[in-house]
Amino acid sequence: MHLGLSALLEFQRTHQSDEALVLGTVIATEGSTYRKPGAMMLIAADNSYCGLISGGCLEADLAAHAKDVFADGKTRNVVYDMSHGDDFAWGLGLGCDGIIHLMLQRLDGSSGFGFLDVLTQALEARCSGLLSLVTKSDDPAYSPGDFAVSFDGPFKAGDPGLIPHPEQVSEMLSATGQRMSRRYWQEKIDTSGGEVDVLLVPITPQPSVLICGAGHDALPVARLGVEMGWEVTIVDHRSGFARADRFPDSCRVLVLQPDELAQTLALQNFDAAVLMTHHLGHDRAYLSQVVNAEISYIGLLGPRARRNRLLEEIGEDHAHVYGPAGLDIGAEMPESIALAIVAEIHAHLNQRSGVMLTSAGT
Repeated sequence: MHLGLSALLEFQRTHQSDEALVLGTVIATEGSTYRKPGAMMLIAADNSYCGLISGGCLEADLAAHAKDVFADGKTRNVVYDMSHGDDFAWGLGLGCDGIIHLMLQRLDGSSGFGFLDVLTQALEARCSGLLSLVTKSDDPAYSPGDFAVSFDGPFKAGDPGLIPHPEQVSEMLSATGQRMSRRYWQEKIDTSGGEVDVLLVPITPQPSVLICGAGHDALPVARLGVEMGWEVTIVDHRSGFARADRFPDSCRVLVLQPDELAQTLALQNFDAAVLMTHHLGHDRAYLSQVVNAEISYIGLLGPRARRNRLLEEIGEDHAHVYGPAGLDIGAEMPESIALAIVAEIHAHLNQRSGVMLTSAGT
């Protein structure tokens, strides 16, 4: 589950010298809500905050509740019930019909801001893991807000007893692409002193996307990818196009000959690749290297016949090579083509079909 954690962790870094931060986590929902369990926001003592747990309606009110948590350090639950359309809901400008249960907990800087420091280290190493957060407990040894995080490798924190079925978790995290369709689940853990309810949230690194070709139509793909919170790398053999000043600051831009790709980049670390050089030979060279690198999504510009020809020429036939790249939204200009491609990548990584929500009955 990619929760926009990069923005939250950047917010933590800017408040590294603060005595404490308050973490707000959606722990349960009923009916229609903007975000689902696992969604988080961070609140600083100066009332600034980062992250969305609604459409922007509740965050300021939560910041007010956070003052009490800063003051006494006690974890609190806050419930927003929008199902009745009462004066409270209208006053906050809420348009959903559901109920949101949130937990506010104080994270002290002296203890590494809870699990945030470990999250930072694990995600920088592009490791996947699981967060287990206590939401209710009748065991006096555990309190709401207690946690455990377990990532690949050495990145662990909290009480490992809060990770149920660790063998099953390990199997889930080793799944292809380390991306799980299950966004969260809740379990009860029997302890020596009673029973503990935990919210389990899979945590995965932000998607990493490779764009082969730095022409004018690559610019909106890169911009949208950055807006999505993705790590974006652009390569092109033309130094006049592969210039960092043409792309968002967070992008990695490299001048490479097409046949140097696999020698320079760890292709297995990418979740998606888009080939958009508009040159058959260059796309062939890129495709021959990325097609066997376990990249989950590979997109090709141009008609289906072009895709089939390229696969035939390199002697491969892979279902994860998409061409024409993008969803069918009537795209024609670079910006709308970029929107179609980024939407298809997002749908693919989240194991969704990309159909209209109305027709999907959602």
